[in-house]
Amino acid sequence: MSKPRPKRSRLVLFLSLSGLLSLCIFFIEWIGSKESGSLALFADAGHIFTDVFAHLISLFALLIASKKPTQKYPFGFHRFEVLAAFLNGLLLIGMAGFILYESYLRFSKPGHVEADSMLAYSLIGFGINLISAGLLVGVSKTSLNLKSAYLHVLSDLLGTLAVVVGALIIRFTGFREVDSFLSIILGIFILKTSYGIVKESVEILIEADTSDFDKAHLLTHIKVLNGIESVPQITVRKLTSGVFSVELQILVVKGSDRDKIVLEIHKVLKEEFGVPFVSVEVLSSSLKSQLEDLSVRETEREFGHHGHSHGHAHDHHH
Repeated sequence: MSKPRPKRSRLVLFLSLSGLLSLCIFFIEWIGSKESGSLALFADAGHIFTDVFAHLISLFALLIASKKPTQKYPFGFHRFEVLAAFLNGLLLIGMAGFILYESYLRFSKPGHVEADSMLAYSLIGFGINLISAGLLVGVSKTSLNLKSAYLHVLSDLLGTLAVVVGALIIRFTGFREVDSFLSIILGIFILKTSYGIVKESVEILIEADTSDFDKAHLLTHIKVLNGIESVPQITVRKLTSGVFSVELQILVVKGSDRDKIVLEIHKVLKEEFGVPFVSVEVLSSSLKSQLEDLSVRETEREFGHHGHSHGHAHDHHH
């Protein structure tokens, strides 16, 4: 059974607050990089700025996804959240590449750094980042879109922590190359997390079978209903995290109340599982076998039904 999604207004509030905090961190670290001469702090400020952009994408997606389904868009606009998560994932990959490139430059040309100033500004950024991550950690578990935003904040947190550790090491040892080692570790971490986000987004967009929905649990609810012989097919589409559409093919016993069966299945899926989009195909065993004998005519997909000659009239009456 899927987890309930928090109210959208709560998601928008938390995401907006987190975005404002990220903007504050950007200005603080940008000023700090000027005062300290720290390239690491400047790179982290740029890292934070991409996070602000990611928050804007996620916020826009949340507002778009709240629109009601229409005749043209029967499943609503939930996929905008998935598209936002996909874009955020790509942004994370680009960010990781930037960090790895910057670490290479630091190896070759380490510059002078005011460690005390670098430490002070990075500690302030780290504190604000902790608050931002705390805002998103709970709601990120129920939304792929907010999960990607949370991973941005988490990567910010780790990046700022790397700057803090780097400042401490430079302060007490003078070993300036430590920035490069920490940046490489951070870049690899971001690549790993961003791959997960992109992979999950693509799976949703191409409507791959999802493991997030407990089909076995659903079957135990449906098979106990009177008049059902078997459930040959269950198709679950994930629209975004926590939102599914379910299509069922049901074989019924002869003489059973089909309307009652369809009503009960809708009740189970909507009231027990929280699935807003339900489609039920009710068949007899004889009709099922006839359907299996039908063959699908091969067509040129780019033309569609209206763009080819299919060799028959549209009057199907016999």
